[in-house]
Amino acid sequence: MLPCYACFAKEVEDGSSANVTDTRISSPFPWRGDFFPPILDDPIPDHLKKISDLGIPHIFDIHTHFFPETIMKLIWRWFDNANWAIGYGLPELERVDRLHHNGIKQFTTLNYAHKKNMAKSLNDWTYNNYQNWQGAIPFGTFYPEEGVYSYVKEAVEVYGFLGFKLHCEVSKLNLNDPELSDCFGYLEKKEIPILIHTGTAPLPGEFTGIQFFKPFIQTYPKLHVIVAHMGAHEISAYASLLEEYHNLALDTTMVFVDFLATGKETDVDEAIPLLERYKDQIYFGSDFPNIPYNLNHPISKFLDLPISDKAKQKILFENGKNRFFK
Repeated sequence: MLPCYACFAKEVEDGSSANVTDTRISSPFPWRGDFFPPILDDPIPDHLKKISDLGIPHIFDIHTHFFPETIMKLIWRWFDNANWAIGYGLPELERVDRLHHNGIKQFTTLNYAHKKNMAKSLNDWTYNNYQNWQGAIPFGTFYPEEGVYSYVKEAVEVYGFLGFKLHCEVSKLNLNDPELSDCFGYLEKKEIPILIHTGTAPLPGEFTGIQFFKPFIQTYPKLHVIVAHMGAHEISAYASLLEEYHNLALDTTMVFVDFLATGKETDVDEAIPLLERYKDQIYFGSDFPNIPYNLNHPISKFLDLPISDKAKQKILFENGKNRFFK
């Protein structure tokens, strides 16, 4: 049986740590074909010339994670237990160097809470550290609890955060919880985006799926929302909302790769035309550092897709730049 995706929550309490090894061959999640992409970076990743040839100055990664070290190691422990080997289990500043090495010069600081009285401390930690990470775009988080509206306002108006991250599965968070309505209304008015893991991949949760997301976006139709992993395993259902909700977007995180934790091969292949059709509403995301391959793999796989150069330029760079640096 697969371990629960939120199992690291209890581990946070007792301060356990992780040792990660490359055990991908035993992963319960399938791979496309028999080839395992390298886990360590090449001295000069071959995608750097490809993005330069496209006129892309650097990559904007909408989906990268930063947690306090103790929590990050516990998250890696969950992945280790699922044979989801992580090659970027490095100290914080070394991870930032790895992003830059791969041409990712702008990236988000995503984290999330799994219990009450945790989100504000994560915001405080992010605020006190993100300026040490060259290129970091500060994102906060929040959780249904007393005082949530106050610390969301603080994150925007005092800390200057440019976005927020929610994880419906790990946090067991219902987007339609009335305790969060003031926060969503405030962020809608302020035009602050929220990146939400609402899909059922790699494992479903109590409040994941389109059945919870659709009434949420209907309630806040002008809210800037980025759906992580393109909403996998229900990519077509989430994509069907893009025409009506112009502030809705998707990210490509872990979709167009050989590791099929976010869907079957047919699901991935059927998602390719969406990149062209909705190129203005899709962002590139990697899920760094929690990936069982090096960064060259998702970037090169994306660059090799049969879509236009313009779509690649928008998704890899322009959409992020235009969203956060108008």
